[in-house]
Amino acid sequence: MLIVFLFTVSTSFAQNGTRPADYNARTLGRGGTAIGFFDSPELMMTNPAGLSFITKPVIDINAIMMLPAPSFTNYKKDAFGNTTTNLLNDKNGEKTFYMLPSLAYVHDFKESKFTLGIGGFTTGGMGADFILNHDLFKDALGSYVPMTYHSRYGIFQGGLSLAYAITPQISVGATAHVLYSTLEFTNPFSLVPSILGGVIAPGKTFGDYFRDTLGYSEVTSSANMKGLNAVSFNGKIGIAYKPNEKFSAGMTYSTPVSLGYKNGTSTLDMTAQFKDAFTRAVGYYMLKRGFTQAQSLAYVSGMFSALGIDQSKGFIAQYDITNDFKIPQSVGFGFMFSPTTGLRIGIDMEWINWSNAAKKMSLVLKNGANDNINRLLAAGGVGQSDFNVDFQLQWKDSYLFKIGGEYDFCKCITARIGYIFGSNPIPETTITPIIPAVLEHHITAGASFNLTPNFTINTALELGINNKVYGDNPHLLASEFNNSITQLTNYLAHLSFTYNF
Repeated sequence: MLIVFLFTVSTSFAQNGTRPADYNARTLGRGGTAIGFFDSPELMMTNPAGLSFITKPVIDINAIMMLPAPSFTNYKKDAFGNTTTNLLNDKNGEKTFYMLPSLAYVHDFKESKFTLGIGGFTTGGMGADFILNHDLFKDALGSYVPMTYHSRYGIFQGGLSLAYAITPQISVGATAHVLYSTLEFTNPFSLVPSILGGVIAPGKTFGDYFRDTLGYSEVTSSANMKGLNAVSFNGKIGIAYKPNEKFSAGMTYSTPVSLGYKNGTSTLDMTAQFKDAFTRAVGYYMLKRGFTQAQSLAYVSGMFSALGIDQSKGFIAQYDITNDFKIPQSVGFGFMFSPTTGLRIGIDMEWINWSNAAKKMSLVLKNGANDNINRLLAAGGVGQSDFNVDFQLQWKDSYLFKIGGEYDFCKCITARIGYIFGSNPIPETTITPIIPAVLEHHITAGASFNLTPNFTINTALELGINNKVYGDNPHLLASEFNNSITQLTNYLAHLSFTYNF
């Protein structure tokens, strides 16, 4: 039940791609420097080798509280489909409060070189909620029908860590975790016309007709994907070196993780797209063949009927869906040095291999039961081949630099301050408002209060400084994102309770 609770409340914005900046209030206050600082149970997530230098059993309960503030701006298209400078949307996303909890316990075995850690951590996620206008979705009077843009992606992982002290100064360690993840999206979903693979004449498909005759560069449905979940495994290894209390250093490697999401359903609603195509077709034959409007309406209705489209059946289909995604491998190095009594300074550097992990999401839809959509796509329906869609991401590798320090004002109070830079992995070609994880600069500050020799309260505040990304024109995913602006600011508070036995 604890694991279910932890994951249920955890889905949120992340700090680099889909990863938090750190996992504990103590370390976050000093900029998340942890790989070479060996003083917290969250070493299970950053450098398990450092657990060897925790000399007493300790339990830590941590919570990250977030209030992200996303915004999105984009522009209308003209009659020829070109992006103009006239605003279509200039809106803030919903400011939703999120919490990411974790629980960790470290046990050092007396008279043994082994140290054991067990814990559960919310290790990633993102989410966004907007109500936006889209050029395709309008009512009979030509007014925009507001559309939902929604995403949720969360990861919880837990398991064991083990550290082994080779010498009193050198240790190695490993973490083995089970991961559980959920994923859902709701948004207009655009693809190239060639996905309409239904044959209408020898050598010609619906996609050819939509592109060449009707002039579409993309076709759009309203999509609602939900219920996707995945279970996988993650490993981490590390080495730690601490010759004295003045200096320590560590290096760590995390394995890549494949997430095969299953058990999802997806609803595709192509009603607006077909209505727009029908209207374009009527106008086309009035212009090219000199038909009256009534003649053209009758001709287009008959044409689609002859091609197997029965408009009375509508254009909404539900599918079973799976999705493949990856969590990247990473390599990190960090160190701590203490130039004077009570003052400790840390630096971490990390490479995150997003370019290999987040090239695309591979969606597979099957068992759709709407005859019209099955006819248009010629895939994904009952008795048809699967409908395969590669949702392009094309993320770039990210590089993290963290620096921070802490100072013991007395035995009861330690103050911290830090700075984090993490290069934004999301390119201008695929940036969208429902994946706005674009933060780069973070400022942190915190403090620990030793209420008793055994019990400590750790606090920290973090500001993810506003960052904006401009969508390319043309955009790789959809023309609605041409020249768009996606922004994010994040406000975070961190709190943990630590008890040393």
